[in-house]
Amino acid sequence: MRRRALLATAAAVSTASLAGCPTPPWGEIPETVDGAEVTLRREHTAEFDSGEPSPWDAAVLLRAVDAEPPRLTVRGRLLAGSRDCYRVDLIEATLDADRLLLRLTTEDDPDWDGGPCSDIGQTHPYEIAVAFTEAAVPERVEVRHGDETVLDERV
Repeated sequence: MRRRALLATAAAVSTASLAGCPTPPWGEIPETVDGAEVTLRREHTAEFDSGEPSPWDAAVLLRAVDAEPPRLTVRGRLLAGSRDCYRVDLIEATLDADRLLLRLTTEDDPDWDGGPCSDIGQTHPYEIAVAFTEAAVPERVEVRHGDETVLDERV
């Protein structure tokens, strides 16, 4: 009985909206977050070098705060399952004066129609562009892969 109650609670929580994000299913990318336009790309538009000696999960922050509108770009890679069957998804995006938080994970790719996937882990590249059209640029950016913080930098 207790297990059933816990499962019901978990199901209710998993369908609740996160601040600034659409209601699940995940994979729908928020177009705006509190006055900023957010674009997730599942590839990089340019080179990616984390500056770390081959970390599996890594991210870098690129600044264009003098542009019109001001922009921040996060390029990263997330280690997860096969790139054929999984894809990077933005599951949380929140913005306030102090912090822009971006949380990503990998989920089953709904467009995959091939056979069984290998269980080998591969890095998934991504890029998130944030244009501050109506909001001010925050003081810092935090990027999490699941619950692990991979980037926490002042802008």
